[in-house]
Amino acid sequence: MTFTQILAFTLSMIFTVLFFLYGFNHYYLLFATRRYKKPVLPNNPEYHPKVSIHLPVYNERYVVRRLIDASVAAVEAYGTADASVRVLDDSTDDTKDLIDEIVSGYQKKGVNIDVVRREKRTGYKAGALQHALEISEAEFIAIFDADFVPPEDFLLRTVPYFGEDDTLAIVQSRWGHLNRDFNMLTKAIAIGIDVHFLIEQTGRYAANCCQNFNGTGGVIRKSAIQEAGGWQADTLAEDLDLSYRIQSRCGYHVIFLNDLVSPAEIPPTVPSFKRQQARWACGSLRTAKKLLPEVMRNKNFNFKQKLQAFIHLTGYMLHPLMLGSFLLICFTTIFNVGNFGWIDPSALELVGDYQDLAKASPGVVLDYIGAIILFVTIVFCSIAPWISMIVALKSQGLSVRKNIVNLIVQFLLGFGVSLSNTIEAGKALLTNRVWAFVRTPKYAEVQGGQGWQKKRYQVNLDSTWVLEFLLVVLGCTAIYFCIRYKNLISLGLLILYTVAFFFVFALSWKQSIKVKKSLVLKESEV
Repeated sequence: MTFTQILAFTLSMIFTVLFFLYGFNHYYLLFATRRYKKPVLPNNPEYHPKVSIHLPVYNERYVVRRLIDASVAAVEAYGTADASVRVLDDSTDDTKDLIDEIVSGYQKKGVNIDVVRREKRTGYKAGALQHALEISEAEFIAIFDADFVPPEDFLLRTVPYFGEDDTLAIVQSRWGHLNRDFNMLTKAIAIGIDVHFLIEQTGRYAANCCQNFNGTGGVIRKSAIQEAGGWQADTLAEDLDLSYRIQSRCGYHVIFLNDLVSPAEIPPTVPSFKRQQARWACGSLRTAKKLLPEVMRNKNFNFKQKLQAFIHLTGYMLHPLMLGSFLLICFTTIFNVGNFGWIDPSALELVGDYQDLAKASPGVVLDYIGAIILFVTIVFCSIAPWISMIVALKSQGLSVRKNIVNLIVQFLLGFGVSLSNTIEAGKALLTNRVWAFVRTPKYAEVQGGQGWQKKRYQVNLDSTWVLEFLLVVLGCTAIYFCIRYKNLISLGLLILYTVAFFFVFALSWKQSIKVKKSLVLKESEV
């Protein structure tokens, strides 16, 4: 073996082992979901603590009325004497005037609602939540992001759990979708979100592993937040960060209700989806960097819980692994190093020709067997997310056959954003800088597939499109050499990756370049 072959072989084995770890975890959580039992809602009419619904808002002219109306309805259902709505408004545009108008109207009707504003947007969302926490007198805080519509009975179906369990810190609901059928992207993204809640969250809860507050659609015990050190803005995933501090440092636990649905708006464009994913990727991996060492040292967690915490917090490392695998396959193919770094290309010519295999040298036969084992392992890991998506669809009574195209689009999105998410992973792990919280635009467009193009807060085309285009060119070049060298195993993977990169590149360009400059999100609005 040459040094290049040894290096490629080593990298391919590392990628394979890590893919296997994350892929096998899908099967573990799928199995665990079968043991999920919804906690019984306590029936204690005398328990009626004070609750405040906090609504962090920043330039949300299209959705803020919908958000406040639904939150007020939840407060009225619970009882306005013990519940309130607090709008945490950091807006810099005319959203401020709209909020004042809405809040004033409800105040005249006797609703316990007010607005909190800060001079500076220090700490972004985490800063706003911490500021509101310090002036809140409520025992429990419910939080909803601007694109959510809380169910009217939300407080009635969550708060009672706290009355019989002093170690309960968070009750988290499942996200639903206001605009699932808006276009092909929202249909696909909805499936990915469903997997997170119906498989991952449900499975971790059933397996008694660490849970996370998802930043919205949940209720948190105020004293637990304070014990854990409050909301902190040194990551972009303040919700994940707080969740793990509450469970690791304070010994509290979390309840996940997969039958209580809090519907929200899904990003309808690739640029806005990439922006959301970038924030989640950077935030979760920075949280991993911050908290994993202490979680691994925590004597109150067993091996299973620590392993699940590692997989959970480092989940977005899948994207650097995807990108790294793609680059490895490309370069080993173009320079004819051998499939996945060590396999003799002549062994691949034996695929489908078993008579020649019997005549081949022992070395070539071993290479052939190695190629098959590696291929089977990769397939085993690759189909795991597909099985999770199918189970998520079936558990909601949705047709798998009618969602075939949506499943394919979800696959293309997942692979296609690996470049932009790898960049975010680098920001999180290789720097100590506190990155800006860049919001995901919402348009309140829930049907028809059109309308968002004419609204403000559009996402401009960023520089990653150049790199995405180069990856497409690289993939096409590698595909040519795959065909030339008859490298059939690599060919299939390269085609899938290249199509995914082209899909994201093309839609990023199309959905950004045609937007009027006057509608593009200004620097002060991010």
